[in-house]
Amino acid sequence: MKISLSCSGNLATAPVAIPLALLAFAAMSSALAQEITKEQGEFFESKIRPVLADTCYRCHSADAGKSKGGLTLDSRDAMLKGGDTGASVVPGDPAKSLLIKAITYSDPDLQMPPSSAGGKLSDVQIADLSMWVKMGAPVPANATAVKTKLSGMTDKARGHWSYQPVKNPKVPLNKNQQWCRTPADCFVLQKIEAAGMLPSPDADKETLLRRAFYDLLGLPPSPQEIETFLADKSQEAWARVVDRLLASPHYGERWGRHWLDTARYSDTAGANVNGTEYRYAHAWTYRDWVINAINADMPYDKFVTHQLAADLLPKDQQGRNGENLAALGFITVGERFGNPNDLINERIDTVSKAMLAMTVSCARCHDHMFDPISQKDYYALHGVFSSITEPNVKPLIGTLPPADLLADYSKKEAEVKKEIASAYYESIGFFNQGFRLKSPQYLELLTLSRDPISITDKSSPYTNFRLANKLDDDVARRVEPRTRKKDDTVFGPLAMLSAIKPEEFAAKSPAIIAQAQTGMLPGTKKPINRLVAIAFRGAKPQSIKSIKDVWQIYDNAFAMVAPKSAIWLDEMAVNSSDNVVGVDAAMAELLQIPFDVKPGGTLSIADFRQLIDRLPNNRKRDAQGALVRLNELQLTHPGAPAYAMIVTDNAKPTDSPVFIRGQANTRGEIVPRRFLDVLSPEGKGVPFKQGSGRLELAKCIADKANPRTARVMVNRVWMHHFGEGLVSTPDDLGTMAELPTHPELLDYLSNYFTENGWSLKKLHRLIMLSRVYQESSHVIAEYQDKDPYNRLLWRANVRRLDFESVRDSLLSMSAQLDGTLGGKPVNITEEPYSSRRSVYGYIDRGNLPELMAHFDFSKPEMANSKRTATIVPQQALFLMNSPMAVDVARRIVNRSEFTSARDDLGRISALYRIIFQRMPVRNLSKENPRDEWKMGLEFVKIESQDYDANHFAAKNVKQGGGNRMDARAAIKNDGFRIHRSALNPWETYAQALLFSNEAAYVN
Repeated sequence: MKISLSCSGNLATAPVAIPLALLAFAAMSSALAQEITKEQGEFFESKIRPVLADTCYRCHSADAGKSKGGLTLDSRDAMLKGGDTGASVVPGDPAKSLLIKAITYSDPDLQMPPSSAGGKLSDVQIADLSMWVKMGAPVPANATAVKTKLSGMTDKARGHWSYQPVKNPKVPLNKNQQWCRTPADCFVLQKIEAAGMLPSPDADKETLLRRAFYDLLGLPPSPQEIETFLADKSQEAWARVVDRLLASPHYGERWGRHWLDTARYSDTAGANVNGTEYRYAHAWTYRDWVINAINADMPYDKFVTHQLAADLLPKDQQGRNGENLAALGFITVGERFGNPNDLINERIDTVSKAMLAMTVSCARCHDHMFDPISQKDYYALHGVFSSITEPNVKPLIGTLPPADLLADYSKKEAEVKKEIASAYYESIGFFNQGFRLKSPQYLELLTLSRDPISITDKSSPYTNFRLANKLDDDVARRVEPRTRKKDDTVFGPLAMLSAIKPEEFAAKSPAIIAQAQTGMLPGTKKPINRLVAIAFRGAKPQSIKSIKDVWQIYDNAFAMVAPKSAIWLDEMAVNSSDNVVGVDAAMAELLQIPFDVKPGGTLSIADFRQLIDRLPNNRKRDAQGALVRLNELQLTHPGAPAYAMIVTDNAKPTDSPVFIRGQANTRGEIVPRRFLDVLSPEGKGVPFKQGSGRLELAKCIADKANPRTARVMVNRVWMHHFGEGLVSTPDDLGTMAELPTHPELLDYLSNYFTENGWSLKKLHRLIMLSRVYQESSHVIAEYQDKDPYNRLLWRANVRRLDFESVRDSLLSMSAQLDGTLGGKPVNITEEPYSSRRSVYGYIDRGNLPELMAHFDFSKPEMANSKRTATIVPQQALFLMNSPMAVDVARRIVNRSEFTSARDDLGRISALYRIIFQRMPVRNLSKENPRDEWKMGLEFVKIESQDYDANHFAAKNVKQGGGNRMDARAAIKNDGFRIHRSALNPWETYAQALLFSNEAAYVN
């Protein structure tokens, strides 16, 4: 669904997609079958269907023959009908939907899924289901089937243009052929002439230069650069500008940001991850790699390959200091989940959308609804990404920081590590000692259930006993497995004795006890713990009449090590040694129950994190706080070395089975790791043989014969130059996407791209030297009626500047922009503001700053190559009231171009040159009179009167001549307004120009 906003002046009518969250109103119009948007369909497939399949269908599925409570959830109609207690879903109203009531546990009598089936859903899953109901519970495919096979696997879908080989079409000849400057023009002109239209005239040189600077650098040209271009009358002037911009290091920053949108880059893991793992301390190394690779014009096929398999390439391709390993951040900087299959799904979704513009993740639970992507295709890739891991120790890349900074960092790191180790060992000691002091009670607790982990009923004997004796459930859970193993060196005898029926204990226990007294496990030659054997020897056989007496024996064994506990832990924590005087191996084994530990000095940062994660939740805080500080130190300290966020192949890669209906516990056929069938030769993917298959996958994607890869990237490059792609959905070129407006042009450029070494810079040059790129945005009413969205490209599109361009322009215009390349993320949305380029700003996936959201920054939750463009009051309010904007206005009027002007007309010209990159207009015609010099003079005159009145009133108040109300009244005369005294008239005028329409758009 789209709406149109009509803009004044030369701004053309433009389509604006309604955000998914705003579609809730649609639910009010229909509770039955509905037409849904592509975004709604993707939301259901990626967020809702997996939850239903994994947690609901086992009890509420007609296909499975189960409908507990009369409720099935495998069709939308069934959800609306509901079960014995009423409709499970009320579209548009989560509060009235029993489904939402059940999953939120708001009703003690209605809690789904029950504890026996995994318990309450995660907060993220609950939020997704609530959002889905709020937007009207949209379900794809005629709004009925939720889990049945759909119609994507058809010959018609396989024959879709985007799955066909890229052609090299013949460049057409046109009636007005002299208009064309490049082959791209010929394809565009062919469509324009066929519609009986003519292209718009060329843009003037100032407009064209501004367009090129923002397109390639995301920055405005300086007055000097404008004058240089205007003075160059040669035929090569424009080509020289393009070449110079492509050679600028700022080009990589601009186009690197575009790719980072596609790669869902963030410096944090996401809203559903808390604590120590929330921030990525080294995500910035991936961001810098992208910028550097684009600046170096790395061939796009290599750009793709490195991001999937840099670690599997020869050493000479990994960079002089391993820099190219940072490319693997493409896989690792995404959102994190508690469920490993959700993490794999996120990576499959990113790879397929970013590199192939395909929605492969929609095949997680069934064959794709629309495209020829089978469920087996999905699990073929699932095997690839389930066969990789993120190593605990990341590789050091690049060069080390200066020695003094590195030394300071190392010192502070050691201090925090020591704090972490201290908190960890303190927790270990507390809980291990707690078990030793109450070992009989813990062992009795474990007899109340063979599986205490499943005991969640608050009224169970297990829970009552635990609470009455103040026992820790997590300690019991950790000890329990060992007490069931008959070959355990500590609890083996207990496991054997516990297995004897009470009425047979007197007859069968003596033999086991006698064997334990010898120090050997009954029936084996395996020795038991020395102290356990001593404890058994100290007990009189005739006094052991029941299992309770055995518990006391173990209590005696644990008592033997109690005096050594503090000494042993201190030695391990302080001296990093497990060789403690007076503590032998038998004592150390008992001291490490239920938590085992390693010497602190041998633990890496990753080891610390893993060990702390094993502690009970209520003992994590101190250690986690230290880990957060360590994470912050790595992220912010200038002496922190750079590490790559890599993945590695598992030692034994495995193929994945198909998860039937997406349920991990219901497994079907094993699928070999391979590429997608529809993009493989002869329609059949060849099984991968090299490790996980990542390198083979990368080669399949980056193959010239792959019909998607070049088309996808070319379409995005075109989109960023013209505001709209040749296909309007840059992350989905599938059967549900609109047809290309110029299919032959798309194929011509795709073929040109691959034949010219996959060079993005050559592609940019070809596009920017074209006549169609250099058109003006002048609107002809007759043509506007014929082609309101300018799909024929008869004029240039007026485009709104994105967040980065707005902010970076303010810094550039005020001469504050720090041009330093690369480095750790900085704060760009709160005071004190950094003057670094916006691409280096810290991005929090779970809490995107309001300023970024107001200016339509790309949400880093998933691959998103096309940002929305909205017009909201907060954008203007920022430019009017932000301390940063006020400071920019003040600095602009302190620039030499302004201060050296001879008169007010010169000052107005200087401001126009700096802010709009053009000279003021003086048009005195009767049809369209416009004198921007006169307008500027009048503005400054009025502001001067306002400014003088304001200061006169303020001075009067200061000298005792009145109060604040008097001051306010003094300046609130007819024709005047209250204005901040912080800006003088010229500064106010500069600020007014900054938040004008023209400053926010590119013609």
